[in-house]
Amino acid sequence: MAIPLTQAITELEKIATSAPTPLCELLPLTLCLGRTLGEEIFCQKALPAFSNAAMDGYAIRLKDAEKCVKIKATLFAGDKSDLILQEGECVKIMTGAKIPQGTQAVIPYEEIPEGLNAREFITLPKHLKENANIRLCGEEIQKGERIFTQGEELSENHLALLASQGISYIKVYQLPKIGIFSSGEELKEPWQQSQDYEIFNSNTTMIQATLEQFGFKSHYGGVLKDNKKEILAALDTPYDIIFTSGGASEGEADFMMTCLKECQAEILVQGIQIKPGKPIKIARLHHKIFIILPGNPLALSVLLRFLILPFLKHLSGTKAHYPVPLWVKNKEAFTLKSRTNAMLGYLDTQGFKLTQKGKYTSGQISPLFLSNALAIFDESCATISEDEDIKVLPYNALWSIQKTDYINSHKEK
Repeated sequence: MAIPLTQAITELEKIATSAPTPLCELLPLTLCLGRTLGEEIFCQKALPAFSNAAMDGYAIRLKDAEKCVKIKATLFAGDKSDLILQEGECVKIMTGAKIPQGTQAVIPYEEIPEGLNAREFITLPKHLKENANIRLCGEEIQKGERIFTQGEELSENHLALLASQGISYIKVYQLPKIGIFSSGEELKEPWQQSQDYEIFNSNTTMIQATLEQFGFKSHYGGVLKDNKKEILAALDTPYDIIFTSGGASEGEADFMMTCLKECQAEILVQGIQIKPGKPIKIARLHHKIFIILPGNPLALSVLLRFLILPFLKHLSGTKAHYPVPLWVKNKEAFTLKSRTNAMLGYLDTQGFKLTQKGKYTSGQISPLFLSNALAIFDESCATISEDEDIKVLPYNALWSIQKTDYINSHKEK
């Protein structure tokens, strides 16, 4: 029996929460983009590692305000110097160079009458501010300070900070092994010839590409014919998660659920009260999770984005696995049937507008690439007004460590 969407979300959270923590593997930074950190990282080298000039200028002492001071030396970034700045002295210094001992400020060239071209002496201005244009040792991050925690998804910015610590290898959680199958006698692969009564298999491409976009690797196992022997063999493959598309409905030729029940799999979700996407089924057999997606591509894509991807991120040890909705203006009024609806649309700086006024079917593909976001409405949302504030989930998803409510409802209004 199909269950409410909120119940399905809770069921998936329970599965992911009760799953064992993924094992770790040691990888070079170059292979860690988008992966989930499996260890805490502490600052090994303060940032900055030494006090340095934030811009080109002169390193000076505050006591020398309004005085004529001697240029003692010139320092460039990377110079090894133990200069000590005495009263009546300054040092010409370049951005990033280590400031001499005794320096209290760096004055830009343009604030000095003699400017950059001064040879031996410069005249300092009256008003000098302590630590002006100096990046102090450890002002960004102190040595020993925790930088990252387990479960953080690694962006290019994480990797840059790790590299700044001289870290070249880190522990990340292993990705789940994902296998993908399609099912249906009518399916042909894109490289095969098809008859008028046959269709090309686009669902596998959809699933693999979506997973890849969010950092998950998968293996394609082919099209399963509608017979129990072939399906049972597929169930025995060495994957942590097995996706199938098609075989989620109750048709006579759909053997997937029959095979799972014969294997005594635990049926966790047997349909969700949402349009599109109702026929989805999720089961567990020993350590394996089976996700049986609808054969209709639009329904499949919608479920992947807001329901399955958060589950996979959670299962993979990523703390920020809750989708973050954006509050935006609805640009064009529309009505909905009394049920939970997932609606495709286009999001821009002006707000959200339904794709094709919501006139499409779950078997279509073109509305997917005409859209860049989706919005979910519960059964209380009969009419959505123009300029009404609604919650929208962009395709380029944002994620939070805090649970979010991304379903629009009029019950509290």
